[in-house]
Amino acid sequence: MRLGIIVTEFPKTTETFILRDVMQFSREGHEIRLYHMSRFRKHDEVHDFARPILGWARSFGFILDRRVLGALGRAVLRKPLTLLKIMLDLIRGFWRHPVILAKSLVILPKCLAIAEDLTAWGADHVHGEFASHPATCCWIVGRVTCLPYSVSCRAHDIFITQAMLDRKLGEAAFIRTITDYNVRFLKERVPALAHREMHVIHSSLDTDHVPALERTPDGPFHVLYVGSLEVRKGIDFLLEALHSAGDKLGTWKLSLIGAGPLEQHLRSQVAGLGLQDHVEFLGPQPHETVSRYYGLAHVVVVPSIIGPGGRTEGIPNVVIEALAHQRPVITTRVSGIPELVEDRVTGSLVEPEDAAAIAARLVEIHDDPAAAYAWARHGRQRVVEEFNLVRNVRRQLELFASHTADRAAALADRNR
Repeated sequence: MRLGIIVTEFPKTTETFILRDVMQFSREGHEIRLYHMSRFRKHDEVHDFARPILGWARSFGFILDRRVLGALGRAVLRKPLTLLKIMLDLIRGFWRHPVILAKSLVILPKCLAIAEDLTAWGADHVHGEFASHPATCCWIVGRVTCLPYSVSCRAHDIFITQAMLDRKLGEAAFIRTITDYNVRFLKERVPALAHREMHVIHSSLDTDHVPALERTPDGPFHVLYVGSLEVRKGIDFLLEALHSAGDKLGTWKLSLIGAGPLEQHLRSQVAGLGLQDHVEFLGPQPHETVSRYYGLAHVVVVPSIIGPGGRTEGIPNVVIEALAHQRPVITTRVSGIPELVEDRVTGSLVEPEDAAAIAARLVEIHDDPAAAYAWARHGRQRVVEEFNLVRNVRRQLELFASHTADRAAALADRNR
């Protein structure tokens, strides 16, 4: 098949879960074109394993791009009623959300250019990797080309607002979510989807190529955090926990891998707590370096919370990766996380924003590493069974193929 993949930003270091899927689509023999809604992020890290995707990415500007202007002009001349209905539906759907409405109208011409590019290429299916702007683009492409499209629903793309989801998801060939929690959320919050079938396909990892680390590392107690530095990640609670538990952890250190708007605040918090000698800020790192740090860690902490505007996690990629490497995890009861981390079975689960609970679990893992390692072994087993990249990608490809076949049959019937 020829598959068009729509994302918001590209490249984006933290979205390895999307890059892995796209690479596996290609390994399974399919042609890929990847389209991004925002400008190309030329300064972001590109993981070595994902470098081929750079050659598959198609970049369009906004209204000043002549290809975009041409697509807009042709749509006005050839499909004025379709274009008008799209604009009216966007206004009706987002009138309570003026910022989202403005952004949706701004990307509309770009989406028309993407639709033309997909048609000229002979695309079989279009997939949006979030229910936000990528789904809006898929919906516009579907309206003007009749190409079948699908959408992956992940986390804050459905939690922050449910505006237009009845149309964007309702007109999709199929809906994929990464957690059972998301299915329940959508069916409760979007009545039009209450009886719609949704396919739970977890974000995945090629577990055959992830080493199961067989022992607790030597040296000082090493705590690892991997992810963006922003409010919804709850890193300030981890710092508070380490401040209160530090004397019970012997010689210890925290490595923070990632970047984000909260970095200066966190550096100030580290200084205020007197933790400068224990905490290192490593910034964004390539996939291979992150894997090496898993090998050095005694525990990986993912202290996610519900952030401003409902921003939160699905199942954080770092939890899946850490358990695949057979490393103990401390994380929180947020969204779909308990679908992977079962307390004291596959990891350690605490309530969000509870620094004291994180501190207690850090001490517990420090004092009884064998028990924590047993949780990690069970965690890896669950990841292998339910988060397997090849198996889950093939499930998704079967859905693409099924709906591509349905469209071909409908077109054949129409032409008889």
